[in-house]
Amino acid sequence: MNTTRRSLLKWLGLLAGGTFFAKRSTPPLYAQPTEAQQGTTYFIDPLFGSDANSGLTHLAPWKTYHARAFIGGDHVLFKRGSIIRENLHTRDGEKGSPITYGAYGEGEKPIFMGSVAIGDPSKWIEVRPLIWQYQGEFATKVCNLVFNGGERCGNLRWASTALKEPGEWHYTGNASGDRGGEQAPPKSILLLCAPTNPGIFYQNIEGVLWGERRLVKGKAYLVLENLSFRNSGVHGYQQGQAHDVVIRACDFRFIGGAVWDNDRRIRFGNAIELWDGARDITVEHCTFDNIYDAGVTHQGGETRHIPERLYFRYNYFSRCGFAAYECREPSQEIYFEHNVSVNAGGGFSLQGEAPPRQSEIYPQPVGHHVFIWRINPHTQPGKVYIRHNTFSEAPYGAAVYSIIAPADEEKFILDHNSYKQTQGDVLIHMGGRSYRPAEFQVFQNECRQDPHSRLTQS
Repeated sequence: MNTTRRSLLKWLGLLAGGTFFAKRSTPPLYAQPTEAQQGTTYFIDPLFGSDANSGLTHLAPWKTYHARAFIGGDHVLFKRGSIIRENLHTRDGEKGSPITYGAYGEGEKPIFMGSVAIGDPSKWIEVRPLIWQYQGEFATKVCNLVFNGGERCGNLRWASTALKEPGEWHYTGNASGDRGGEQAPPKSILLLCAPTNPGIFYQNIEGVLWGERRLVKGKAYLVLENLSFRNSGVHGYQQGQAHDVVIRACDFRFIGGAVWDNDRRIRFGNAIELWDGARDITVEHCTFDNIYDAGVTHQGGETRHIPERLYFRYNYFSRCGFAAYECREPSQEIYFEHNVSVNAGGGFSLQGEAPPRQSEIYPQPVGHHVFIWRINPHTQPGKVYIRHNTFSEAPYGAAVYSIIAPADEEKFILDHNSYKQTQGDVLIHMGGRSYRPAEFQVFQNECRQDPHSRLTQS
């Protein structure tokens, strides 16, 4: 059995019973707190809880948690099966004693959702043949439409006259882009193309909003685990100068799509964005699916704040429009290891059209598993390890695409990866040239990378 197939089967084993990660589990970033540091466990049931309860057992959960003064060592647990249509509000813990936000009970992970339900048929009127207008107000700009519980997304069109096919939509409030902030101008209109009333044609419709620009933040001594973040118009987790944060066994689905520049037709949004430097961050055992730009990325620090000791491991990436891992700007001691990434460049960011996607402005293609860029020559300070990963199909981009100087590429260590590429012309771009799948050994010899890695083309 080849390496790619074995890795994918192991991932399927995880879905069946969690055995893959259990066998290959690695110690968490934090040592287990001592008994004195354990803190208190609180239970939150947003639907059936009561703030008159003690909140100290699953039989007496609180309903709200925002104003609670949690301290280091506390565990704040949300009932599984909950759907919470707002951000997760966190507090920072203390050194050696993080605050943990997690789940209790049985069923699906608690979902923090940045969208509103807009599937009520009475809210839609036909303003011209096949074009329906939503009769409702939005708190912030509309960034995406998700149909039938994630079965598919709508396709943004930049002008109302371009609405031709079912699922195509236009929102006049996006005209100001990022420069206009998150608030839509008064009397903004959402239009959707559908053969009949959209509330009848679709089982359900979620209007994904800009919201507070992210579904969760938290700067220091924080653990997020067993939570789901869905339908965020901009980012999932985003934080400047974060440190000592663990994000474990969380889901990020349908993230991004906010209009950054309407004139240039640019949209954006990352699942996990570490901004302006970060250190001692672990992202492990997470699932990323349908992300407009990057699954995980560190950026914004340039040479002022160098990200270091970042661990992206044992994650599953699917349909990340820009890249599963966007390595942007100088960094050191970065580990992207034991991940599975499939269908790079797929998902809703393609907008139902042939690539390049509508909002693409870069001279290079996108839709990679790993994209390395915006590192000025001779500024990369330390090593970045890209090892033990399975990269399966990048039909529009490449498995690894680097546009930095060769001297800085030497700081990147690629090895023990498994590549599967049956579509597309480029497997890897390094050293200033592109290597086709048939040239994998040439790449290994010329770039002195991936000596123990394998390629599958069938």
